[in-house]
Amino acid sequence: MRLLRNFAWFTLAAGLTLPVSLMAQDWDGARDRYNDRQDIRHDARDLHHDYANLGALRADVARDRARMNEHIREGNDFAASRYAADLARDQRQLDALTRDIRHDQYDIRYDRRDLHRDYRY
Repeated sequence: MRLLRNFAWFTLAAGLTLPVSLMAQDWDGARDRYNDRQDIRHDARDLHHDYANLGALRADVARDRARMNEHIREGNDFAASRYAADLARDQRQLDALTRDIRHDQYDIRYDRRDLHRDYRY
C-alpha cells in the first residue's frame, strides 16, 4: 500500500511538471526569424545614420582644423585655443562614432550568420 501511494505521488508530480517542461522547449529548433530580421534591419538603419553622422563630423573636424591653423598663422592664440578645444571634442565624438559603426557591423555580420544557420536546418 505504501509503495502504491508513493508511486501515485510520483506519477502526479511527473504529470504536473512534464507539460510545463515540454512547453518550454522549442520543438522545431527554429527561432523567431521575424524578430531576427527586424533586428538586422534596425542595425542596418542605425549603421546608415551613423555613416551620415560620420561624414558630417569629418567635415566639422576638417573645418575646425583649417580655422585653427588659420588663427595660429595669424597669431590669435585665444581663438586658436577655442578651435583646438572644439577640435578635441569633435575628435572624441568621431572616435566614439567609429567604435559604434564597428560594433554595428559586427552585430549585423553575426546576426546574419545566425539567421542563415537557422535556415540550413
